[in-house]
Amino acid sequence: MRTFEEFQLFDPSFCAHVREIAEHERAHSATIVGETRNESNETVRRATRYKIADPGILNKVLDAFGEWDNWDFCTYWGEEALPLVEAILYKPGDFYKPHTDWSPTYSARKLSMTVQLSGTTEYEGGNVLLHDGPEPHTVYRKQGTACVWPSWTLHEVEPVTSGERWALVAWMLGPDFY
Repeated sequence: MRTFEEFQLFDPSFCAHVREIAEHERAHSATIVGETRNESNETVRRATRYKIADPGILNKVLDAFGEWDNWDFCTYWGEEALPLVEAILYKPGDFYKPHTDWSPTYSARKLSMTVQLSGTTEYEGGNVLLHDGPEPHTVYRKQGTACVWPSWTLHEVEPVTSGERWALVAWMLGPDFY
């Protein structure tokens, strides 16, 4: 059963624009959800994240969520729906083990998105795998390709073996499921 959508969202020049904006932001270690707060755990996730607040980028992401919500989830709209967009940099050895983007801490997350900001020849490894059936699906690596899926879908980023992989990630919110 296919529980995701893949589509071209950005052209290569817009991907470069997002990366340039990210490189001017403060770098943060990637975190995971802990018992009481977000925490660093490099046995589960290792990468560098940059907050993206550029209105042009946020609007493109928000519009894409609206267009590709093929599951008719009850989502918020506007700034309330999209509180956080990040650029993530994966260097050699960086990864994110299988996880979901939905939990009691983040129960308002309805949809998750990743956008491939790097060209396919800029790195090796680093595949995004969606576990939505008996075999994982490898997300398209074409630069500018977005993938949207329900936030409870198990997914991972395999270790980057060479080069650098840039991605944009975002989550669309709505009322809690429970």
